Amino acid sequence: MYKFLTKNGQLFSFSLGLAITAIFFLIAITGMDRFNAMPKEEQFTTTIFNFGLVGALALVVIAAVATLVFAAVQMAGNLRNSLWGIVGALAIVGIFLVSYAMAEGEATGAIKRAVDNAGGISANNLKIIGGAITTSLILLAAATVIFVVSEIRNIFK
Repeated sequence: MYKFLTKNGQLFSFSLGLAITAIFFLIAITGMDRFNAMPKEEQFTTTIFNFGLVGALALVVIAAVATLVFAAVQMAGNLRNSLWGIVGALAIVGIFLVSYAMAEGEATGAIKRAVDNAGGISANNLKIIGGAITTSLILLAAATVIFVVSEIRNIFK
């Protein structure tokens, strides 16, 4: 299985994503006349986009599970060399936990209006969202700094 996925994995995943996208576009394009004819209030209740949402969600779940399984197999096979990866993953979890603890559980401004329109989101969910956004921004800043420093270092090599 490993050799098959090494050889054909990218082609298989690209083909699956392309097939789901093509099916979604066919469903959406054929139902667009009915969707546009609906009053604005009823457009939120349509199911025309469900296939695309479920397909995208399924692909994300499959990719996440495959990533975790293959990472666990690789780490189990070479635990000593995986130490830095484990430390990095723990650092990301630590950054998230600190960001989560610092996040406010209340929405304000435009976010409050969006939350109210969505039927409300709990304070805990808002803290998770805030923590995830802060974690992403910290990781983006760290990646940018590391990229710039490595490029400057490469100039002098």
